[in-house]
Amino acid sequence: MSSERIRLIIRAYFLVGSILLLLLAVLYIRSLSEEAREESNFSAHSISGMVALALQAEEDELFYDRLRSLLDEVAEEAPFPLIITDVKGRPLFWEGVPGIPVEKKPDFENLRGMDLNNPPSEEMATLITLAREFRHEGQALVYFSPVGKRRVQGYVCYGESNLAERLRRGIVVQLLIFLLFLVTGTLGFFLVKRFEQESVWVGLAKETAHQMGTPLTSLLGWIHLGQARVSEMESAGGVEETFREMGHDVERLQKVSDRFNSIGGSPNLKRDEMRPIVEKTVEYFRTRLPHYRTQVVIEESYDEVPMVSLNAELLEWVVENLIKNALDAIDKEEGRIQISLSYQGSSKSVDLHVRDNGRGIASASRRKVFRPGFTSRSGGWGLGLTLSRRIVEEYHGGELFLLDSHDGHGSCFVMRLPA
Repeated sequence: MSSERIRLIIRAYFLVGSILLLLLAVLYIRSLSEEAREESNFSAHSISGMVALALQAEEDELFYDRLRSLLDEVAEEAPFPLIITDVKGRPLFWEGVPGIPVEKKPDFENLRGMDLNNPPSEEMATLITLAREFRHEGQALVYFSPVGKRRVQGYVCYGESNLAERLRRGIVVQLLIFLLFLVTGTLGFFLVKRFEQESVWVGLAKETAHQMGTPLTSLLGWIHLGQARVSEMESAGGVEETFREMGHDVERLQKVSDRFNSIGGSPNLKRDEMRPIVEKTVEYFRTRLPHYRTQVVIEESYDEVPMVSLNAELLEWVVENLIKNALDAIDKEEGRIQISLSYQGSSKSVDLHVRDNGRGIASASRRKVFRPGFTSRSGGWGLGLTLSRRIVEEYHGGELFLLDSHDGHGSCFVMRLPA
């Protein structure tokens, strides 16, 4: 699986995961909002009922009976623990307190006379402590005497609702899900990086073989031709041409070795003319065009340009890669590659344009052409343009970019070096 495909999978994972996480959060918050509205209605109804009851009651015993009746009615739907105390904090009624059953007929005389510092049971001590905690946390409402002078008669203390607890747990769960999502995504990112690094080394080996393949194939051809000419004792000129071209290919093999030795180091740059490098590379390919699968014409155009700081071996490699890509992109019977060298006064740079009339690059792939592992050629490893950009930008302080591309009409790459 290529690094580009893994990168797409990671992106899809983050996109789909984010959408699902957002959808789940929206649905969860929506359900909690519905419950909150129901609880708010329930709480408002209960409190208003208690207030109305208190205002209507004329005797303590009648007040207690009506309050007990009301609490029995709403007990099954109570969303939070409820403790009603007198003004000193003695529990008189309670509902929904975990582990403490409800007294249906409490002994009010004993409850009102209870010593808060010496409660009669553990359950009552728990109720007293909880009521104090609720009041301390501001979770209490005052109810007043229903007759005579308005005075505080006691407190309606309430605990945290189930909804609030679920919201708190929900936030923790969402944070855990997000952390899990983040960890898996980070691991995936590092796996992609590691895969890219490994693919670069594998690709370098493939690129080395690819670089050496052209001169080696040419050498074999020249050797066979030389043997035929010697056996037939043809003109000495033909034999000399054969061995001259063989010498060129051997020199190119040496250049390939020198180029890979330069990668990763700090190559020496010197002020020199760029045109001879381009012309020499074009001539090398032009000599071998008759063996290409289609008829290709290379057109050259050179303006007067100033010298630039360059490493000839590495820049020749870049020009080779650009011409190779142009040749590989040509899918017509009559191909054309246009190479031009010009000076740009606005940017004070020397620009090399390599334009072909090939298949072009799909719009979705134009931003990926310089990524390691990206290739549109079957069997390619997608390192030619990656290494070329590194040579131009990191070693020469220039730019290498795709100027334009049109489906079915070709592409144009530009190498720009500061003058």
